[in-house]
Amino acid sequence: MPNRKSRPQKRRRRSIIAFEMIRLDRMATEPLHEQLYRQIRDELKSGRFSEGSSRLPSSRALATDRGISRSTVRLAISKLHAEGYLRSKPGSGTFVANLLPEAFLTADQPKADQPIQRPFRISERVRAIPDARVGDQFDLGATGAGPGISLVPSIPAVDEFPMAVWERLRAQVLAKKGVNLLRYASNRGDADLRRAIAAYLCDFRAARCHPDQIVVVAGMQQAMSISAIAALNPGEAAWVEDPCYQQTRRVLTLAGVKIVPKPLDSEGIVIAKAPKEPLPKIIYVTPSHQFPLGVTMSFKRRTDLLGFARAHNAFVFEDDYDAEFRFTGPPLPSLQGIDNASRVIYAGTVSKILCPGLRLGYIVAPEPLVDSLIKIRSAMDQHSSPIDQATLARFITEGFFLSHIKRMRKIYAERRDFFIEQFNELLGDRFTLQIPEAGLNIVAWLKREEDFPMIRRLTLDIGVRPSPLSFFCIQAELKPAFVFGFAAWTSRQIRESLVKLASALRDRGKNLNYGRQSR
Repeated sequence: MPNRKSRPQKRRRRSIIAFEMIRLDRMATEPLHEQLYRQIRDELKSGRFSEGSSRLPSSRALATDRGISRSTVRLAISKLHAEGYLRSKPGSGTFVANLLPEAFLTADQPKADQPIQRPFRISERVRAIPDARVGDQFDLGATGAGPGISLVPSIPAVDEFPMAVWERLRAQVLAKKGVNLLRYASNRGDADLRRAIAAYLCDFRAARCHPDQIVVVAGMQQAMSISAIAALNPGEAAWVEDPCYQQTRRVLTLAGVKIVPKPLDSEGIVIAKAPKEPLPKIIYVTPSHQFPLGVTMSFKRRTDLLGFARAHNAFVFEDDYDAEFRFTGPPLPSLQGIDNASRVIYAGTVSKILCPGLRLGYIVAPEPLVDSLIKIRSAMDQHSSPIDQATLARFITEGFFLSHIKRMRKIYAERRDFFIEQFNELLGDRFTLQIPEAGLNIVAWLKREEDFPMIRRLTLDIGVRPSPLSFFCIQAELKPAFVFGFAAWTSRQIRESLVKLASALRDRGKNLNYGRQSR
C-alpha cells in the first residue's frame, strides 16, 4: 500500500514549490526583498517538510512566478541562508533546513506547578537605602523629571547636545578602529580618552595628574561606589555634607558604610569632630559648588580639610560635578590640585556638560589606589562602552568639548539671569532667592514658613516640581525652601512655568480669603 502524504504536507509541498501564499506590496515602505524574506520565513516556521517536499524552486523560477527581479530573490534567500532556515546541496538545489533556528532558541515550556507561598527575603542593606520609589517611578531616573517644564533641579539642556558632531566623530572612530571597539575593553578605560581627560584637567581644573591615574567609570554614582569599596570596610565612617546629593547616601548605604552627616557654613563643610563622633576614612564633598546649597568652599577651608585628612589618614572624595559652569569670577583650583599628600580621590562626569545618557565619568586617584579601583570596576561591569569612550576622546582632543562648555556656560548664564529676574518679579513676595556663584540650580527660601505644605501640594498638582530642600537633608534642620532648576528650559518655558506657579498661588490665596469671609 503506497504511503500517503497528509493534507498539510501536500499543501506545504505546493507552497514550497509555487509560493502561492506570498503577496508582495510594491507600495509599502518595507523593501520587496524584506517582504519576501519575512513571508518565506513565516511559511517555513509554520510547516513540516520531508526530503521530498523541502526543495525550493530556483531563484529564476521564483522571480518569474512573482514578477520580481532575481536580485530581490537572491537577497531574501541569502538572508534565510545566513539565519539557518535554508541549506544548499551542491548540484541538487536549496532545501529547508532539517532543524529551523527556532529549534535552538525556543525553550520547552515547563509544567506549571502550584507555587509555594513564602515571603521574599530582601537584604538589610537594600532595605536601608533611603529611596522610597517603587515600580514605574524608577522609569524617570534619579531626578524623577518627566517630559514638560518641571523646573526639577540638576537637569542639563540635553537638546543643545551637538548631535551632528558627535555622530560624525562616532562614524570616524568606527571606521578607523572597526571591530576592535566591539570587543571587551580595558578595565581602566580607553587610553586616548584617559590622555585627553588628564590634559583637560591639568589645563583647566589645575589638577596634577597623568593618564595612568585615571579610571573611566559609568558616571558619578559608580565613582562613589568604587571609591567607597576601595577605601572603607563595612561599618567604617564616611563624613558627608548635610544636606547632600541624594545618590551619595544611597551609594554609601549600599556599600555598608556608616554615614556621619556634617553641617555646612558659608565656607563649606564644617570639619570639626564632635564628641563620640567616629573619625572618617573618607570625606565626601562638592567644593566647587556644594549641592544643593550652592556654597563654594573657601581656599582656607580647602587647606584645612586636606590637613585634617592627612593628619587622620583619611581620603577626601572630591565630586566636581559641574565646576565648569561658574558665573562670577574664575574658579578656585581643585582640591586634587593642591593636595601634596595623595589624600584626594577626584571624580568628574560628562552628565552635566554633555548629557546623562552617555553614562561616562572618571576618577583621578592617588597612584597606590589605582589598581584597587580597577579591580573593583572589573568585578562590577568590566568597562564602559568602547565606542562612546573613543568618540568622547576625539570630541575632547579636537576641541569640541571645550567649545561646547563655553557655549553652554553662556546659555546657562542667560537662563540663570532670566530666571532670577522673572522669579523675583512673579514670586518675590513669597520667596527669597539664594544666588549661587555656579551651578544649574537655585535655592528659594520661603518668607512664610507656614506656607510650605500648601506650596508643596500645589507644585505637585500643577506639574512645576522644584525639589524640597529637606529631600536632600540627613539630619540638618533647615528653614523651608525649594531647589529650582533652570538650565534645561528656554526663557519662554521658564516664564511660562513661573507664571503658572504664581497664578496658582494667587488663586489659592483668593480661595482662602473667600473661605474666611464666608464663615
